[in-house]
Amino acid sequence: MHMPRPSVSGFACNCCTAFSHMLHLKPTSLRILCAILLSLAGRASSAQYLVAGNTQRGSGILQSCDPSMQVDFVVDRLDNYACHFTPQITSGSTEVSSTVWHYFSGVEWVSAYGSPTIPYLGTEPYPMCLAVDAFDQIASQPCSTVVCKVVAPVPHALCAQLEANFSIGAIQGNLITFVDESQFEGGQIASAFWSFGDGSSIASTPSPAHEFFGSGPFQVCLTVVGAPPTNCTATICQWLYMGPGGMNCSDLVSQGFAILQHNEWVGALDTSLTSGMNHRVDWDFGDGAHATGIIAAHAYSPFQPYDLCGTLKAWGPLLPDTCVSTICRQVFPSVAIQVNEAMYSTDAWVWPWPFDDRLSVRAMPTGGVLVLFDGLGKEVLRASLEAGSSTQSVQASFLPPGLYTAVLSDGRHRQYLRVVRNP
Repeated sequence: MHMPRPSVSGFACNCCTAFSHMLHLKPTSLRILCAILLSLAGRASSAQYLVAGNTQRGSGILQSCDPSMQVDFVVDRLDNYACHFTPQITSGSTEVSSTVWHYFSGVEWVSAYGSPTIPYLGTEPYPMCLAVDAFDQIASQPCSTVVCKVVAPVPHALCAQLEANFSIGAIQGNLITFVDESQFEGGQIASAFWSFGDGSSIASTPSPAHEFFGSGPFQVCLTVVGAPPTNCTATICQWLYMGPGGMNCSDLVSQGFAILQHNEWVGALDTSLTSGMNHRVDWDFGDGAHATGIIAAHAYSPFQPYDLCGTLKAWGPLLPDTCVSTICRQVFPSVAIQVNEAMYSTDAWVWPWPFDDRLSVRAMPTGGVLVLFDGLGKEVLRASLEAGSSTQSVQASFLPPGLYTAVLSDGRHRQYLRVVRNP
């Protein structure tokens, strides 16, 4: 059976070793959404690719503070699957008020402070987010910046230096010879395992030769194992195509994306399969906003439907032209109001409870704004408050009977209170 001669240009690498997408958002309520999306990104990647276990699997920044504020953190992988996290914060024109870590331990979501050392359970990828609350001195308002990364713990600290890699050494018809180019600065590589994407595999061969049948594409994977005491493992996968170019888009590209909603925020994660092709995803949120990247997130105006559309473009040596595919899904964002009367200690207050036609309001010393939300999270009243501690009266006779959430804010602090209007 004669097979077309493969070329080096037909050898396309689509191994996902790390990604870093900048998400410029206003993230007060998005810490959990960010972590879950990035966690999903790691799991989606592991389903589509095999990735070196010692690589950082993903990162993202959600920022609302002035860009002069820089937030990042360093991950030091320790023995026995532990990781030490060190924040790196440049405050710029902001005044940092608090820093909190949010991470998934493998069992539950946990918060931590300072520079924590987390004892994980294994090499599975785990999301870690550093949330920094500050006061933006330029905008004169509170702000938050959240940085998330997905890290893969290792059994030994030296495993971070193990890197799997390979290339094509020779091509003879259908027979392809691969060359193991893996490196381990912290130790020696004890063994290697090859998988050729056609159901066959071989162990402990530095330069294996394998004959392929069919055009593919074939996903060739190399896993290397470090010698004791580290016993590290790292995996890399690359795509090999054995036929001519000009394939159909439907043979190589399968588009998909997952959606996660958290209140008015909606996150989208691309789960498309592109079989070794270069690709990008452009998002249309249906309300005039757009984004590009594997992960995207957006805050909608609540209580109305929107069509969230992803447009996938794929290109490479296997295709005669760029493949373009668009799919849309409808989302219906909503808002949940969280009430916490003890969030801040202030002198602001709203009474009586229940009230009839008017509310009495004692503002914060600097004045501010009173906002009332109904049970669905819809804003139903907004009134400006004068500075000082004198009592002010706010007309509210137009409101129907029910339970409301009153938010008193002076730009730096907020007070949450429940108020009820009489039937």
